Formats: sequence, structure tokens, C-alpha cells
Amino acid sequence: MLKKKIVLFILLFTSGNLFSQDIHFSQFYNALLNVNPALTGVGATPLRVGLVYRNQWSSISTPYKTYTGFVDGRFTFKGMYRTWFGVGLSAYNDHAGDGVLSNTLAMLSFSVTQGFNRDNTFLASMGFSIGVLNRSVQFANLVFDEQWNGVKFDPNMNNNEPFGAQSVFAPDINFGVNISYAVNNNLKLEAGSALHHINRPKTSFYDADNRIDLKLIFHVRAELAVDEKLTVAPAAFYSVQANTQELIFGANLFYAMSDIRLFGGLWYRWNRDVIPAIGAEYHLYRFTVSYDVNVSSLHPASNYRGGVELSLIKVFRKKLSRYPCSEFK
Repeated sequence: MLKKKIVLFILLFTSGNLFSQDIHFSQFYNALLNVNPALTGVGATPLRVGLVYRNQWSSISTPYKTYTGFVDGRFTFKGMYRTWFGVGLSAYNDHAGDGVLSNTLAMLSFSVTQGFNRDNTFLASMGFSIGVLNRSVQFANLVFDEQWNGVKFDPNMNNNEPFGAQSVFAPDINFGVNISYAVNNNLKLEAGSALHHINRPKTSFYDADNRIDLKLIFHVRAELAVDEKLTVAPAAFYSVQANTQELIFGANLFYAMSDIRLFGGLWYRWNRDVIPAIGAEYHLYRFTVSYDVNVSSLHPASNYRGGVELSLIKVFRKKLSRYPCSEFK
């Protein structure tokens, strides 16, 4: 266990690229406000609530656990038939290892959506979010070479490390755009992009100018109704941050029954994971389970086990207005 803690400490404090990376979700299509603030309120008529939980790398070390939750809604003003506004609140916590490193973010997001034709089948959204990021570390859970007494590590010995703080706070600003187009009743298309950490928050525990790198995200998805019961929903997600890139693509297949819609899908994180997913929709609740099957060069250690991810989303509907919105669910 001590060796794991030492290795983790080295990774956290000597790898600049690792230190600046963000959390990530395999179900990017459910962690909406984490992906793009322009999605705030899009599809929430008038309100939506979501939770996502991720547990990964339990086969290698103490699991890395990530939680996120959000609530967002949409509103308009009298006489504005083609313009909507969205507001949302989201938060996440990422807990790495034995309490060694924790990231917590609370964010307010806002968006405006504009329709460009009579039936509002062509929509463009713009959004931004602002929040507070907290990064903390439990130094008491770490050991250092200065604490080796010749026989064992003694946590009571002085580690002689120049720590500035165990917890740091920083503001965080993000911006995004999104476009959706309902070609007809059977085909809907969507594409968006977001830029995260525009202000590059400073999050160093030492007296150093260590900052989170800018993160650029692109995402696309579609919904194709094959018939009254069968719908195919392909999507792709790409992000780049510092020298790290992530690409996920795949599709879910939905099958509608009387009052429930079942779905299953297969996704692939480039050079890392194969991700099967299953779920169900019932009375505007959507529950999804996915699992990362690790196929990267790490698989001899991971034994092909990556991480499980669970999500639950509830949409609260209201009667359609005179000008219905053709947004994705």
C-alpha cells in the first residue's frame, strides 16, 4: 500500500500533463453540462435533473470515483416564440486513490437558444458557465523519502516538503455553442463545441504558477427513426487538453414497447476502451449502465477491467407551445 501511495504522489506532482487533465465520462451524452454549457436547458421543457457516477481502476489500485449532478431548465418571455433561455446548476467531485487528491467544482451555467425557421427545426444555442474549483490533497496519507528511517517509513518524521496549502480554490470559466436541425420527423442532427478553463485556473499546492490547461471539446450526434419502434442514435466526442486527446464514438439502439423504451449500445474510446451500454426509459426517466473494457497497453495490469458508470436523468415535460421545439431528448 505504501508503494502505491508513493507512486501516486510521484504521478500527481511530477507529471504536468496528468496534473492538468480533467475528469471524463464514457456517457458523455448524459453528462450534458460537463460537456458544453450551450446544452443548458436544451431538451429540458421546462426542467431536467441528472446524476452520473463513475468508478474506475478498482482492479489496479484504490478506485477513482467521480460523481456529478445537475439541474437545468428552460424559460422564455411572452411574445418570444423563437428564443429561449436556459439556466443550470452543476457540480462534480472526483476522488483519486486513498483520499490523496480530490477535485470539486460547482458551476452556474446560462444559455440562449434561437430558432431560425417557423417550426423551430433549426436551432442555435450559445452558453457560458462560471464556477469555483476546489482541489485538495491529504498529505497525511502520503509518505516521502525523508521519512525513511532505514527500516521503514515513519509518518511522524518531518517530510521537509515546502507545501503551501492542502486546499486551493480558483474561479473557472467555460463557453460553448451548439446547433441542432430536425431534417424531418425521422432524422435529427446536432453538433457543438466548447472551450473549458478559459481563464486557466491556478491550482498549485506549491508556490508555483501551475494552471489547468485549456480544454477544447467537439461533439456530434444524430437520431434516426427506422420505424415507429426502432431508433438509432450515433454520436461522437473529441477533446484535446495539453498533449492529451480523447475520442469516443459509437451508437445506442432504442426499441419502444408500450410505455417503456429499452436501449443498448456499443462505444469505443480510441486506443483505450470498448464500452457496452444498456438502459431503459420509462415515464421520462432514463437509466443507463455502461462498462469500460480496457483494451489498452495497460490491460495486463487491469485484466481488461476499466470502470463502471451509472446515470439517471429525469425530464419534466409541459404541454407543447404553439411553436414546438425540435430538440433532442
